[in-house]
Amino acid sequence: MSDNSAAYDMENVEIEELEADEVDESDLSQFIELRLSNRPVMVQPLSSNISAPSTSLAGASSSAQSESETEDENTQQREVLIKKLVAREITFSEYQARMHHDDELDDDEPNVDRTTKKKSTFFEDYSTARRDVLKGNFQGSSLKPEGKSALRRQKRCLPPALQGLMGQANLCYARGDAKTAKDLCLEIIRQVPLAHEPFITLAQIHETDDPEQYLQYSHIAAHLNPSDAEQWIRVAEILIEQGKIDEALKCYTRGIKADPKNVDMRLKRARLMESRDEKQAFKYYYSMLPYIPKEQADFLIGTAKRVAKKFHEEANVGAALDAMERAYATVPEKFSMEDINLLIELQIASGLYRRALSILSSHAKIEILNCDLDDVESESLGTNFAIVMPDNIMLDLRTKLAVVLVHLKCEHLFDQIIGDILMHIDPENAGDCYLDVAEALMKEEYYRYALRLLVPLIKSQKFSLAAVWLRYADCSRWIEDYDEAIIGYRKVVSLAQYLDARLALAALLKKQGKYDEALQALEQDAEKEYLDPEVLHERCLLLHEVGHYEEFLAAGFTLLARHCYQIKKRQDMVIVSHVKYYELRAKESKKRVIGEGVPDFVSGNDLPLEIEWDLILRLLTVADQLREYPYYMKLVFTIQTSKRFHCFRSELQQLALTACIYNRDPTFGLNIIREQIRPLFGLKMEAMTTKMNHPQLWNLFNLVILISGDVRYHRYLARLFYRSAPIVIYPKVLIANYHLNCSTYKYALNEYNKIYLVTNDPLHAMMIAVTLTQIACQKFTTKKQSLIAQANVFMEKYLNGRPEELQHEVYYNFGRMYHQLGILHLAVHYYKRVLSFDHEVVRENPQHLCLKAEAAFNLSFIYKHCGNIELARKYLYQYIQV
Repeated sequence: MSDNSAAYDMENVEIEELEADEVDESDLSQFIELRLSNRPVMVQPLSSNISAPSTSLAGASSSAQSESETEDENTQQREVLIKKLVAREITFSEYQARMHHDDELDDDEPNVDRTTKKKSTFFEDYSTARRDVLKGNFQGSSLKPEGKSALRRQKRCLPPALQGLMGQANLCYARGDAKTAKDLCLEIIRQVPLAHEPFITLAQIHETDDPEQYLQYSHIAAHLNPSDAEQWIRVAEILIEQGKIDEALKCYTRGIKADPKNVDMRLKRARLMESRDEKQAFKYYYSMLPYIPKEQADFLIGTAKRVAKKFHEEANVGAALDAMERAYATVPEKFSMEDINLLIELQIASGLYRRALSILSSHAKIEILNCDLDDVESESLGTNFAIVMPDNIMLDLRTKLAVVLVHLKCEHLFDQIIGDILMHIDPENAGDCYLDVAEALMKEEYYRYALRLLVPLIKSQKFSLAAVWLRYADCSRWIEDYDEAIIGYRKVVSLAQYLDARLALAALLKKQGKYDEALQALEQDAEKEYLDPEVLHERCLLLHEVGHYEEFLAAGFTLLARHCYQIKKRQDMVIVSHVKYYELRAKESKKRVIGEGVPDFVSGNDLPLEIEWDLILRLLTVADQLREYPYYMKLVFTIQTSKRFHCFRSELQQLALTACIYNRDPTFGLNIIREQIRPLFGLKMEAMTTKMNHPQLWNLFNLVILISGDVRYHRYLARLFYRSAPIVIYPKVLIANYHLNCSTYKYALNEYNKIYLVTNDPLHAMMIAVTLTQIACQKFTTKKQSLIAQANVFMEKYLNGRPEELQHEVYYNFGRMYHQLGILHLAVHYYKRVLSFDHEVVRENPQHLCLKAEAAFNLSFIYKHCGNIELARKYLYQYIQV
């Protein structure tokens, strides 16, 4: 091997400093010892072993090679773009757009709660990983430091020849030969496009004649040398002059990354951001606090206070406390009593009571005896420690000391601190201090101690306010002094319309059995105030409980109607009962307002949906009990107009149908039942068969038909069901019943016969017998004996199909058939069998199953018609009661 090649190989040898005890003896034999700077260095010899490295090293080498290739590609791309930019082939905006990924900033201010993490250098991490590999510890080892690329882009330095050329360009510029200086700079850029020095000189050349070029070259120079914070500042100032605030902020952030301890630059960025995003600006102020030196104590404390107040307004108490504690940790001796007061207030809000007590002992000259505040492992301070307070302690600090001791549950000191407050603080002038301590006592559930501070407040002139009376009443209720609590809540209600006070007062009065007073406490004047839904709901429940049902119905309708459109006329009900209503609601809502005609309610204080639905069911139950069916119907149809109850739409449709039946209003009922039937035709055959043959649906349909007396339903059924005759039974029964009622017996007989062949139901056999009987009774019917015989056959089938406990029903129907045919002796026989029938099921449900009264009446009618008045009277007196 030649000397040149050897020299070339030695230039590519990777040299690493290792301690001798970090390498195993077997590995040491593969190294030779050199002396560099009087320190032994282990160098692995170039041998065949190098070609077969370990798996981990091979993987690391492959990864590093891949990253190196990516870095080379990025470098070539930047060089090409810069050459095009200098040659005016692309604009500066296009250059920025193409290199946007390189300009994306990792903001150095992540979160206000972030924790500082020690960053290791690349070489430290690489050496650690190398040692792990040599020791065989592959887990957790990495050849890249956390969050950074192992191969950082190095700053491009000019070769010696070009450095001389750069110096010549600067000399030419200083002598006024700008053209030669520019040509030299362009030549340097052609050879080394990523060097920043020529761009600085080009920027100086164009500073006076071309401000835009000056900005562009300065900006490029800053990007090529990102560690030059001063260059970033200069670019940012130029951008601010041009009104490009967002770009200037990015430059300041780049400069801060280059020089994190530059407080002036951080301050400029924060002040500049205030005009754009105040919240982000205060995050910048917050991140600046650790870098402000002790020499600027006033500025540090002032900034910390501004940040703390801002974060406290945003309910970010943790960040506000952190800001003040950062300042306190730097210059505690510069904190004034006002600053200490703010710091302790934030610590109390964060629950750091021990730390607050420690600061109080340091700055307020409070002596803590028999207690070690630094023992953070102890949960309580014990009962042996004591405090000594100076008489001239600041008012706010005296109050905060009491609050801290309360939260630390130092119950043995409560008498002392309450006595100290009563002695040194006037409730007329500083009642808020009394209230702060009382609220702390209430929070820790020391209600009797809290009352000792609340009583002077309610007796004062200035602080006898609703909020104070409310706390007094709450404490009295907790200690079960209900009379005093009622007095307190009454005072609160008279001073201010507090929701909680009304509800608590009503609950206490109800507990004492004073229902009328409780109702009076829950009364609201719609003309003088906005109604509160919770209060009105509680009043509804109380009215229902005491049995004031008329008022309950009225109040409940008022409460629920606030979500609904007012129904003013019958046409509105037609729209609601129609399924298309929900599609037409947008058109209707343009003409009317939700809650129109209802008193105004407090906004933003709504009841849960389940509670209101429960109230609806209560109202409908009461309306049913009172037979207030017009109210029942109006309530249901009104609620259907509310989007809030749309999830209960199916239940509301059933309730609306029930309301129509109860109120004897078949028009809307027919619309509703039709809309329940129509969607069934869109189902698959099996599902449609199951739902269509459900008896409840057709029982409801039949009820609507019965109350309407309208026979046109036959046309509707015929249109819908003739094509689906094989699968739908109950509609065919209705059609057969229609023909029977219309005396078209042949059609009825035909329909009943088809149904019976499919179902073999004994009731359908009875209907065939009834139809045959009706035909036999007609004047011009021939073969009457044959018809009566057929009727008897079907009645026998009816008799055999009915259960034993319902045999009296069969006997009664036999008697009715023979009674109609004029065969009276058989009719009397079957009526008497009804009277002699007895079964346990009938005895248990006589109001529904017993037919003795009906049979006795028919018997008395037969005997009366035959002239046997005494026997007719006997059956009437024996079985019928009026």
